[in-house]
Amino acid sequence: MKIALQTFGTRGDVQPYVALGLELQARGHEVVVTAPKDFTDWIESFGLSAYPINLDMGDYLREAESLGIMRNPLNAIRHWRRMIEPMLTALIDVCVDGIGDADVVVAHPKTLFSAIGAEAAGALFVMSAPLPIIERTAEHPMPATFAKQHGRFWNRLSWMPLDHGMAPYKKRINELRAQYELEPVSSRIDYSTWMGQPALRLIANSPHILPRPSDWDEKVVMTGSWRLPASTEALDPLLEAFLQAGEAPVYVGFGSMVAQHPDRLVKAVVKGLKKAGLRGVIGRGWAELPARASDHVHFIDSAPHDVLFKRCRALVHHGGAGTVAAGLQAGKPSLIVPFIADQPWWAERLREQGLGPAALKPAKITAGRFARAIRELVDNKEWSERCEAVSEHMQKEHGTARAVDLIEAEAAIWKRR
Repeated sequence: MKIALQTFGTRGDVQPYVALGLELQARGHEVVVTAPKDFTDWIESFGLSAYPINLDMGDYLREAESLGIMRNPLNAIRHWRRMIEPMLTALIDVCVDGIGDADVVVAHPKTLFSAIGAEAAGALFVMSAPLPIIERTAEHPMPATFAKQHGRFWNRLSWMPLDHGMAPYKKRINELRAQYELEPVSSRIDYSTWMGQPALRLIANSPHILPRPSDWDEKVVMTGSWRLPASTEALDPLLEAFLQAGEAPVYVGFGSMVAQHPDRLVKAVVKGLKKAGLRGVIGRGWAELPARASDHVHFIDSAPHDVLFKRCRALVHHGGAGTVAAGLQAGKPSLIVPFIADQPWWAERLREQGLGPAALKPAKITAGRFARAIRELVDNKEWSERCEAVSEHMQKEHGTARAVDLIEAEAAIWKRR
């Protein structure tokens, strides 16, 4: 089959679809991955075909930070023509053309227009996500609304954004649908049906991290994480030498997040580690955190998480779904420093499950607070034991393979219609 995988966002939004693409390709399917253009070379390095979205995600996030959108997403409305219109144009250009004559489209909800392309092509459409944001439940609040539990009524109410989620884009969506002679749609988001039939929805999370809600229907499947094959990449020699020179360090990194005051943040982290008597490996990430020379800290641009995390005592990160899963896969407790969107939500889910402490906001990090937080993180045996137990369960999961099994089975049903 020809299968179009379409995603939009940061590394945590793209990597699961690369993993899925590799599994699909290994089974003989023809796969194209649509993602922002700064991921094109990386996707193609795996032997997958890439269809680039004409937007550099790193540059886009840095501009969003400069406009205050990272701190308050509502600021995007003030800068609609500068930030939102170019994004919509870039997505429209690829989410229809990038589908071509695909038999199946598997899309991230951020791609917005993928369902139009799939319907126009007569393809099977499978909605998917690297976090549980595509199906309502009363058992936890909607990610990116509020983090803490407030009971079933308020949890259910938190999903109201799906009732009007497409309102800002409705005009563009229906203009595009009209071009393909498709019926107009409302602004309500409902992924439960596809062209009159119950629709498969895949969530690339482990039920050992987040229990599957009991009020989901059977077509919503929490498959387990979609993970890349284990890395065979050796660590940088300087990093390897640092790891071997003393006790296991704490990893600190904020991935694709862009810090408002990177100098202040790094200074607090480096001093905090020293106060706590701990060594650290600091990932510079898209924030391009400035390196500060120190005997107890080593800075890196990147390293494979599945290799590095196993060599660390504990982790400090932004709380993206992919990093949360990678940390627990390695059996390590995490202190989450959330910047935006679902990150505070993940911090609270881990705290609820006894897998780590409450979140520490970036703006509140001082050397003293950071030292106390990471000292508690490495000294709490209960968190470590629980994370190790979750890791053992996750080792037995085959989330990517299960997702492909379900896609293939759904495609076979679709062909018989």
